[in-house]
Amino acid sequence: MTRMSSGLNQHRRTLAVICLAWTLGIVVLHLWGESNYTRAEWAVRDHLMTNSLARTSPQHPDLVYLGIDEAAKTLDSVFADDIEQSRGLQLMKQQSYPWNREVYGLMIDRLAKAGAKAIVLDVLFPQPSPNDAPFRAALERWSDRVVIGTNFTESAGDHKSAHILPTHALCPPPGKNWLGFVNVRPDDDQIVRHVRYRTSALEYAGIEVADGEELLSLSGRALEKAGYGARIPQTHAPVAIRYCPEIQPLSVHEIFVEAQWAAPPYEGGKLFRDKIVLIGASGNIGMTGQTSDDRLNTPFGVMLGPKIHLSAINAALNRDLIRETSPLANVSLILLAGLLAWLLGARVASRNLRLLLLALLLAGYYGGAQLLYNSAGLLPILLGPMLVLGGSAMTWTVFEQARDVREQQRVRRTLERYVSRDAVREILDNPASFLNSLGGERRSISVLFSDIRSFTTMTESADPHALVAQLNEYFDEMVGIVFAHEGTLDKFIGDAVMAHWGSIATAGPETDARRAVTTALEMRAALARLNTGWQARGLRQLAVGFGINHGDAIVGNLGCAAKMEVSVLGDAVNLGSRLEGVTKEYGIDLCLGESLAPLVRDAFILRSVDLILVKGKTQPIEVFTALAPRPPGTAEPAWLARHEEAVRAYRRGDFDTAEAAWLDVLAAEPGDALASIFFARCAALRENPPPGEWTGVFTMSGK
Repeated sequence: MTRMSSGLNQHRRTLAVICLAWTLGIVVLHLWGESNYTRAEWAVRDHLMTNSLARTSPQHPDLVYLGIDEAAKTLDSVFADDIEQSRGLQLMKQQSYPWNREVYGLMIDRLAKAGAKAIVLDVLFPQPSPNDAPFRAALERWSDRVVIGTNFTESAGDHKSAHILPTHALCPPPGKNWLGFVNVRPDDDQIVRHVRYRTSALEYAGIEVADGEELLSLSGRALEKAGYGARIPQTHAPVAIRYCPEIQPLSVHEIFVEAQWAAPPYEGGKLFRDKIVLIGASGNIGMTGQTSDDRLNTPFGVMLGPKIHLSAINAALNRDLIRETSPLANVSLILLAGLLAWLLGARVASRNLRLLLLALLLAGYYGGAQLLYNSAGLLPILLGPMLVLGGSAMTWTVFEQARDVREQQRVRRTLERYVSRDAVREILDNPASFLNSLGGERRSISVLFSDIRSFTTMTESADPHALVAQLNEYFDEMVGIVFAHEGTLDKFIGDAVMAHWGSIATAGPETDARRAVTTALEMRAALARLNTGWQARGLRQLAVGFGINHGDAIVGNLGCAAKMEVSVLGDAVNLGSRLEGVTKEYGIDLCLGESLAPLVRDAFILRSVDLILVKGKTQPIEVFTALAPRPPGTAEPAWLARHEEAVRAYRRGDFDTAEAAWLDVLAAEPGDALASIFFARCAALRENPPPGEWTGVFTMSGK
């Protein structure tokens, strides 16, 4: 219980560190105003304002947009008779854009006489013109209704601004004001989300002052002229607005075409009665009539300046100004997200349930923010709390997964000390495997047995500590070779090693068999190296015999509910064990069963051993040994052919011929144990011929 409690506390402490790191990191980014984070925050909020569920501000019925577009510039669609009947059209045709300024005076007169509350020209007139007088006269006549633009310019080097007024002839006299600044300053990411309704020249330049001449924006002055001054925000700070992207312009030249003026939608000027009419660029015409376009990036994409001014007017008319959560509220939301992330990890153990709840919390927060924006005009921060919540939860999930992987690896390494790697992989990675049940399967396998010669005698006189250390060193080397060739270690039987291929995972009978023989040959070579080292350290050298067989066996998780062991059983397995014992009889260290030999003959140089009848069997089997691998182009030893001739002669009972052939083998390979054994056996059989019919089968008396 104490260990479990300690683990739980460590779990919560780690989770707390993760959540705290995310929370403090996001708080620092938020308060520091790091540009990339701020831009990402606004990008997320832009989606909140522009997605299909977001509410935009509907176009107020008191707004009309007259566009200075290509049709007005060229008048290509206007009949000559209509042009002759209108001085405004005549002036527009005589002088290409920018037009004779008398045109603007005529526009003001026509709209004012139609009953427009405010006539807003989103056009700048910084330079004098020969035709300023009639325009000035119109401004004077309708000074209580007209607005024209001014502009703040900024120098790139020192960011100082200058307030550019219209030419002196168009400036208002004392006591009157028809000016409004047209500037809309974007946020740091060059996207316009806020507008200023009020400022002063010094404030716009970034100089904080307690007083100074207050200047109204084009939209602010339009609201004032139309009698909506109370709806102009009192703050000099930028204000977020709810956009009205649906406002579409009518071509301004149409008000001079009498047929169109009399028809819908104008209806003799009724369209403009008690309306705020904004005249400004639309299509490809710039605000000043020069080459630069009055185009700005907004959350809704690129938008012409007049449309932004119209959205600002529209937002004030509809009371659709957006409030943003305060810095204190923002930090509180981030801290709350960190707390929720900690509770999610500390209280919900199921990883899948936690991810589901995380998704619900994120969706719920976004949905709540959407609801607040749509219904209350409140725009909360989004990225910060969602990053803390999602980042903490995902970091914790990744940490848990890494911890689980480490634990699985630890368990795997522990199990592999007692169970085959293949069995561990199958049991842990494949829960549906037959190894996870008490059932079994019949499979074609190759099985290897190895046994240390005279090990029992060694244990009687050896130092126990030294013997176990030497044996473990031997096992480390041998088992490493088994694993290197994809073998399954079945068990240690005292000093013996049992391994098999094709039982749990198979690469095909031929490949499994070749891997088994390769393992035995490499174990033989490794033993030679170990013996050299042991001899140098004064330790006894070891001799090992190997038996390999191939055939069908039952593979299963053998045992009971308390203890189970992956193993193989069957006649092929038993014969493999017998073959290991056969090596003692013939003075060799490796015996291969007859069912294995055809699978490996092309890959190894094989040598026939004998036809034997092992204990417990009624049918003899042919036994082989492997001398070495057979790479392409490798020639067999010259004496091997004589050995095979001797074996054939021996089996047909021609002992004289067999004896002579083995004598040649011994001449080529002095001391060859197998040739010596058969040479002596032939001599004995020649002196005492076997009774009855000769079969060439040798009966094993022991295992």
